[in-house]
Amino acid sequence: MLQALKYANFTKLLAGRLISNIGDSFYMLSAMWLVYDLGGSTFYSGLAVFLTSIPRIVQFLYGPLIDRWPLKNMLVVTQLTQAILLLILPLSYWLDFISVTLVLILMPIIAVLNQFIFPAQMSALPKVLPKEHLTAGNAWFSAANQGSEAVFNALGGVLIALIGIVSMFMMNSVLFLLASLIFMTLRPIPSNMEGKSGGKGEGNGQSGEEVVRRTASKLSFRQYVKELMEGVAVLRHPYIIRLLAGMIVINCAGGAVFAVLPDLAQSSDWYGMMLASVAVFSMLGVLLAPRLRPETLPMGAMYIGAFLWCGVAWFAAAQVTSMWLAVLLYGMGWVPTAITNIVAMVFMQNLIPAHLLGRVMAAVGSIGAVAMPIGSLLGGIGGAALSSAAVLMISGLLVALVAVVWLIDPVTRRMGAVTKMDTTMFYPQQGSLGEERVSLS
Repeated sequence: MLQALKYANFTKLLAGRLISNIGDSFYMLSAMWLVYDLGGSTFYSGLAVFLTSIPRIVQFLYGPLIDRWPLKNMLVVTQLTQAILLLILPLSYWLDFISVTLVLILMPIIAVLNQFIFPAQMSALPKVLPKEHLTAGNAWFSAANQGSEAVFNALGGVLIALIGIVSMFMMNSVLFLLASLIFMTLRPIPSNMEGKSGGKGEGNGQSGEEVVRRTASKLSFRQYVKELMEGVAVLRHPYIIRLLAGMIVINCAGGAVFAVLPDLAQSSDWYGMMLASVAVFSMLGVLLAPRLRPETLPMGAMYIGAFLWCGVAWFAAAQVTSMWLAVLLYGMGWVPTAITNIVAMVFMQNLIPAHLLGRVMAAVGSIGAVAMPIGSLLGGIGGAALSSAAVLMISGLLVALVAVVWLIDPVTRRMGAVTKMDTTMFYPQQGSLGEERVSLS
């Protein structure tokens, strides 16, 4: 994994992302607490969750813009804008016009700015790292995400008590400002569309960057819709359909389990242990991934094994009476999913045409964002009608069932290693996509 850190642009992206993630953790905790405190009701905190979820659900709409805009500018502007917006809250407090309405207006705006970061950075990885280091690069990014959430969500609650809400928002603003300053030091990274347009630009005596800037300025609604559909069309590839189906099921199942986790744990101590087990075992999967070199292993067999492992572990966790054993088994179920998430990223970064990558990443993010709240809603209903243990058991069975279906499905069984695939499978104009569908369906 350390080899990836030798590439300066990647290291700066990673550092900026880590600091931005810390700011996100602190901000969400502070904002949720402030909304509840100002509104005096769980209705307002629930409304805040709803409003901040919408931008992620419609993340796919940002895809054409992510593919067109230069990454460095996008990162700097979004982080700097968040830093400025967050200063409104302490300012409104000092001037005594802070209200729950103001916070509820700012939260979704900041959430929209956040939605550009993940697909943009993930689509940029192939431009800042050679192929042989993409697994390590994705592992570092996953570690930055999960590590910051596990540590700084816990630390955020302590800091709110120690320094107060106003100081927390000031700290958030400084963190986003620091992230923007780090992104300013990046060497220019071309937009995804630049590679597609570069040839034409050279033929007309223009640089690729000039062509992209000209094209972006003339982006019409019809062209926007066309480019959006091009990205969504990639998701119909037989391999990606299967990976997305698995992601939907495990996100729904994971959301259902998270909804009943407080009741399953029975106490705040065990609830904290269950959440900690997810973070610890997910991090273990992230750290194992580069050593296992999963990109060289057959994807089909790996996904079948991973989902079967996860499903059996969750099912077993619902059967045991020892909370320590339940915590261990539940956490163990997240090890293979952390590894397969990294493989999925490497798969898309290696094989999806660069000019479509931002759109595809954004669409995948939207699908995942929709699946989890639906699962949480169903889990809450199931927990009330049955029991929290029953929800965990059913969730485990559903995940295991996906593995069984994939085992029967010849397409999934024949999915080879990422290193043995090539980008022609995603180019319909060359006939390979159609051929792939005929041979795999």
